[in-house]
Amino acid sequence: MHILIGVITLLGVAAVWYWRFKMAREAGGELLDVADDLRGSVRRLMYKRKRNKHPADSIDDGRLAASGIAVAVAAMDAPLSQAEIAALGKSAKSTFNISGQEADDIVAFGRWIADQCGTPSEAVRRLSKALNRTAGAEAGPDMIRMINDVATADGRELGEAETDAISTVRRTLGIA
Repeated sequence: MHILIGVITLLGVAAVWYWRFKMAREAGGELLDVADDLRGSVRRLMYKRKRNKHPADSIDDGRLAASGIAVAVAAMDAPLSQAEIAALGKSAKSTFNISGQEADDIVAFGRWIADQCGTPSEAVRRLSKALNRTAGAEAGPDMIRMINDVATADGRELGEAETDAISTVRRTLGIA
């Protein structure tokens, strides 16, 4: 009987270790999937980095610039929360009338491009110029609505820095 208990214990220990290795492998795979998704998003949106040119100055789609601006404004008070990221995806989907996958791609690119600018205020300045160049003043009301939706998604009111950023967007787009 004691031999049977020993064999069962040994099998139990082996099963626990197998399960732990399997879970660690799956967690590592998920991290790789996130990196692949971001890399694929950039590729799918046909971003091409041009020599000696800042990535924000190379944007040729107003939706990408709008997403980056919304990310930058939301990041002015604190790092992006999950609620802000979800609000950006939802807002992009409804504003641009796109699928969920395309909205996720635009959000991923917006996060990346805002990060490439260094500071949130620099991202707002650069991306507002790109938005004006690609979409013009008619994008203004949708942009302001997106910024408000995303920046207040975590329950906080707009701060002074965020209000200044909205003013910068308005001024760059030439809207009142």
